[in-house]
Amino acid sequence: MKIRCLKCNDIIESKKLHDCVSCKCGACSIDGGNQYTRIGGDFNYINIINEDGKEELLEKFN
Repeated sequence: MKIRCLKCNDIIESKKLHDCVSCKCGACSIDGGNQYTRIGGDFNYINIINEDGKEELLEKFN
């Protein structure tokens, strides 16, 4: 899975287990590779990039 930081427009991807990657401005991060997905940061500034390349705003889970 890839995400885009809407603050710095950086696209980041975790490629392996325990591979925590942050965007260049530090506003968001992604971890877990193909094993699991953990996303951190302000969800208002994170877009999920789907396998087909389409983007959607990350939704918060309560």
